[in-house]
Amino acid sequence: MVWRPGGLDLEVEFKVYAVGVEGLGVSELADRAGVAPSTVRFYERVGLLSPARRAPNGYRVFDDSAVEELAFVTRAKGIGMRLEEITDLVAAWPNGECRSLQARLRAFLVERIEEVHKQLGELSAFERQLHTVLGRLSARDPGPERCGKGCGCEADLEVATDPRPWGCSLSPEELTTRIVEWRALAGTATAVEHISGTVRLVFEADPVRIATLARLCAAETACCETTRFVMEIGAGLVTLTAEAKEFPDLLDALFPAHAMAGPAGGGNVACGPTVAAG
Repeated sequence: MVWRPGGLDLEVEFKVYAVGVEGLGVSELADRAGVAPSTVRFYERVGLLSPARRAPNGYRVFDDSAVEELAFVTRAKGIGMRLEEITDLVAAWPNGECRSLQARLRAFLVERIEEVHKQLGELSAFERQLHTVLGRLSARDPGPERCGKGCGCEADLEVATDPRPWGCSLSPEELTTRIVEWRALAGTATAVEHISGTVRLVFEADPVRIATLARLCAAETACCETTRFVMEIGAGLVTLTAEAKEFPDLLDALFPAHAMAGPAGGGNVACGPTVAAG
């Protein structure tokens, strides 16, 4: 800044800062909330953010509460809510009745979980189809034959669309629910081992888990007659051996491998039509 007769003159690149402005500008709010300035402007435009006000100097500024509003929107997006759904919630937050808001959140989560279950079932079905195609491509050596119409590269890529694989008697929706149940239970196993048409899972023993295993074993053998289960209860451990030699991809769908196990001993309890010794 340079003094000249008659007033002040500003040098090139001299910056002027607003003094005494209460509130947050767009850039400052974006920095504090961890979003882009364009996001702040968009959220304000669609009603997700309280409107900015004009400071005495004419600048548009937001109250400090806008930081919490942006954090709420970010958390809601994190559980899969769409912006139009969040807009309805923002109208009731943070001054609305918590009980009502939580009821709406629970209803959304129940619906979202059902959607995820459906997606898991569809992905699981697609995974099975890919395994089938891979099996066909791996079943034979094409040798020196040339690619072209009718060759394995074309014919073996056909994807099956049978909604009830493995001879299962369940409907697609029931099958999806069953797969989700098995996978949730397999997720509590301390070890999982896949060996040629057989899966061996080891769990910590408790009455609830044992009862759940028995129920699912009985239900599975009722809808998929080719399956066979043996449950061994030992000192603090439960070992479940599942077989589906005709449909090994069934076991891959029900029990995704996440660990390797060592043997666990104990007495034998069988589920299903066949009883086998451990």
